[in-house]
Amino acid sequence: MRKLKIILLWLGIITYLIFVLGFVSGKINEQVCAKISVKIIDSLTNRFVGPEDVLDIILTNESRLLGYPLSEINTHNLERLIANEPFIKSASLYKTVNGILNVDIKQRRPILRVINKQGKSYYIDEEGFILPVSENFTSRVLVANGYISEPFVEESTRSIFDAEVPANRRNSVISELYELASFISGSDLWSAQIAQIYVNDQYEYEMIPRVGAHVIYLGDATNYETKFRKLEALYMYGLNNTGWNNYEIINLKYENQIVCTKR
Repeated sequence: MRKLKIILLWLGIITYLIFVLGFVSGKINEQVCAKISVKIIDSLTNRFVGPEDVLDIILTNESRLLGYPLSEINTHNLERLIANEPFIKSASLYKTVNGILNVDIKQRRPILRVINKQGKSYYIDEEGFILPVSENFTSRVLVANGYISEPFVEESTRSIFDAEVPANRRNSVISELYELASFISGSDLWSAQIAQIYVNDQYEYEMIPRVGAHVIYLGDATNYETKFRKLEALYMYGLNNTGWNNYEIINLKYENQIVCTKR
């Protein structure tokens, strides 16, 4: 008997919820669109797009919104339209009973700014997408420059994983830079300390720190995590005692050793 009562109770709750949701849905469909409300969820960290930019995208491509029934608005099509913009990672649209079309925007998060050998600049985000430089906002991220020459940098919103990477060493640099930037940005220590990566003419990596008057020679990207662990140990047990400005070069490229050049 007790189980039967519980089952009937839950059936009643579910029936009520279905009725309420159906009622609300019906009320929404009867409403006309009185307002479009745009919310940039991560605006405190990135400001590549603002609410006015999103409104411009929507109203330029879809005129039957304000003053038209909410039931006629295809939110899925609008979500795909907005997400085609290079700096927008995702868009979520939903309607409310007060006649508002709500738009929640999540931006892409750059982890690296690349300045290639031709002087052209672009971002790479945490998922490997290539983003153009914005006129509205400059993201304070790790910078890479030097001997970087990639054939696909002009094509914004493409992923580096979509590109055909030739066998020669020069054109694999961008993939290694992305891997290094992902590692650095994922570490509180290294994201605070490493400001720049320079690709030299041997296609090896030199890093410029924020603290200390030295250059860090990483060499190639082989075993880079081990090299960073050696650098952390040097910082903790070496430079903290001897001073951060006594060395000109810290060389991590050799296995099982660190070679430091004094000033």
